[in-house]
Amino acid sequence: MAYQLEILDMIAGTEPASLVARVGAAIAASGSWERFVEVRVSAGPTVRINRAGQGGYEVAVTWGSQHGTLTARALETAIECADRLAYAFYQMRDAKMVQD
Repeated sequence: MAYQLEILDMIAGTEPASLVARVGAAIAASGSWERFVEVRVSAGPTVRINRAGQGGYEVAVTWGSQHGTLTARALETAIECADRLAYAFYQMRDAKMVQD
């Protein structure tokens, strides 16, 4: 079974492919795609995907004091990685491991 979005599904469908066209168009136009995703009342991650060297993508996710970056080779993979990292941050906050 394909990966199902957990956080980014709030702005798209349930599969990473549902965002590929939008994210790809934004990156082609301005070099990056960035969105704040409200998960709780006025709280959630900011997700950013940029072009990286060698045709890859740099993914950055920030939620309060938590920040993570990584690199992916394909756009759909970058979207999946962004969602997984945002979901990990959500789970840490839900377990009260992180407080801002």
